[in-house]
Amino acid sequence: MQIEFLRDRERAQVGQQLDSIKGVAVSASSTGSSDIAFGVLVVFDDSDAFLCKLPTSKAHLEKPLGITVRQLHCENYQPKSSILVLRKGRIWVEADKVESPGDPVYIKLAEDARASFSGVKSGNTMLKGAIFLEKSEGGKVPIEVNFFGGVA
Repeated sequence: MQIEFLRDRERAQVGQQLDSIKGVAVSASSTGSSDIAFGVLVVFDDSDAFLCKLPTSKAHLEKPLGITVRQLHCENYQPKSSILVLRKGRIWVEADKVESPGDPVYIKLAEDARASFSGVKSGNTMLKGAIFLEKSEGGKVPIEVNFFGGVA
C-alpha cells in the first residue's frame, strides 16, 4: 500500500500533451534517415501531404505540420516510421528563456540545421500559430499550437 507520494517528480515530459482539452492530431510518415525526437517541430514534405520532415531552413517554417507527440512504447520515432503529430492543442517542449505567457514561439536554426524553440526574437524566425503558456528560464515549457489556416 502506498502511504507517501514523491515530491521531486517531474511535472511533465517533452512531447507530452499538457491537458485533456480537445486537440487535433494526425499521423504522418517521416522521410528522413535519422530519428525524430518527441516534442519537436515537423513540417510538410514537399512530395506528399502525408509525409513530414524536420525543418532545416527558414522556408520550411512556412509549412508547419505540428509537434511530435510522446509515445510510451518507444524512446523516439525511427526513420521512415509513422509519427503522431499535434496540429492543434497544448504540448510540452524544450525551449530557451521565455519572458511571459502569451509570447510568440520562435525557431532557432543552428549551424547544423537543427531547429529548436526559443522565446527570443532576435535572429530567430517566428513560428506562426504558436504561443508560450508559461514564463521559463529555459527547459520544459508548454506551448499552444494551431497550425490550421487563418493564423497570422
